[in-house]
Amino acid sequence: MLDRRWIAEHVPHHGAMCLLEAVVDWSATTISCRATSHTDPANPLRAEDRLGAASGIEYAAQAMAVHGALLADAGGRPRQGYLTSLRGVTLHVVRLDDLPGDLSIQAECLSGDGTNVLYHFSVSHAGHCLVDGRAAVVLDAAAANRRHQRSLPLLGQPRRPLPRRRTRRRRPRRRSGQRARTAVKRALVTGGSGGIGAAICRRLAADGCHVIVHGNRGRDKAAAVVGEILAGGGSAEAIIFDVTEREPTATALAEFLAAGPIQILVNNAGIHADAVFPGMSGEQWDSVIDVSLNGFFNVTRPLILPMIRTRWGRIVTVSSIAAITGNRGQVNYSAAKGALHAASKSLALEVASRGITVNAVAPGIIATGMVDGAFDPATIKALVPMQRAGRPEEVADLVGFLASDQAAYISGQVISINGALI
Repeated sequence: MLDRRWIAEHVPHHGAMCLLEAVVDWSATTISCRATSHTDPANPLRAEDRLGAASGIEYAAQAMAVHGALLADAGGRPRQGYLTSLRGVTLHVVRLDDLPGDLSIQAECLSGDGTNVLYHFSVSHAGHCLVDGRAAVVLDAAAANRRHQRSLPLLGQPRRPLPRRRTRRRRPRRRSGQRARTAVKRALVTGGSGGIGAAICRRLAADGCHVIVHGNRGRDKAAAVVGEILAGGGSAEAIIFDVTEREPTATALAEFLAAGPIQILVNNAGIHADAVFPGMSGEQWDSVIDVSLNGFFNVTRPLILPMIRTRWGRIVTVSSIAAITGNRGQVNYSAAKGALHAASKSLALEVASRGITVNAVAPGIIATGMVDGAFDPATIKALVPMQRAGRPEEVADLVGFLASDQAAYISGQVISINGALI
């Protein structure tokens, strides 16, 4: 455990009013710290009766700076941190100085390139969240100055004057009919923490997209996928919501749309609730339809108009061979996926003139945890002409192509990937 002395020596700071007490745990993507200075009578903010809940942001900012120092190259100086923006900050209490005992501070890296990093942070006490939100941080002062980023100094550091530019750059003229495109396309993958979903996220990140990895109950799995992409030099962040809940889904997506349109959408979320039809319960029917079909509507509809305004978009829905051939015990699953085929074809007609393509991908037997428990190798060899299960990466490669510029003339299609199973 790294104590206050280590933190004071390795992280730039001004005074000790919000200095962290210790680093409890940390990894490449997360850090957990402890603070006690809110109870210190010598704390100047406490003495001046100004230790409000907003001071929790200072604790969180320092935790992010400590994380940057811990991730600094071996033998190098710790990187100075600059807090460039805050978003979605919620203060759940009014004051901090009336709370006995330690504060717990957590920060989780959602996306970034090692210099510009987006964190989710929280400050809690006795298991109750006091302050939470997101913060964009520059972890290299020299890089910040080179890029002329006007940012607020983190931890009370004085702002260095930015160099004045003496020459004026000419903007390249846009040719007639040429539309502006964002340099990095943002891609949302629902169900991005599963076997196929994670492979799609990795492929899109490798193609240069900023990937938003969706999860519902699997927040840890989604964070792990984000961490893997970041470790590989890609750009990603996680988003957590239930696709079956219309208003919460729209609210969650609105925050991301505030930063710009999402131009690539992969509808991959889906569940199984298998049973022969006479024994299928209403709950089994509703749950599968709700996630696959209603989830398609709840996620796609808020994104479609911003996508249309950019005159470029890719919507790919991951379906199943069961929607084409049917499958015993999966009337609900086949019905949901088959409806997605029809929905994709109709939506493709509506948006074709806007530079947006809409397609469905129908995998056969793919080697994921779900399939491993349902088919043994001998059965797969007998069923599939290629005598093997497909790999999630092979599905991801197909999705990656459909999401690219090269697939601009492919729309309204259901493309099977099944080893010649049918």
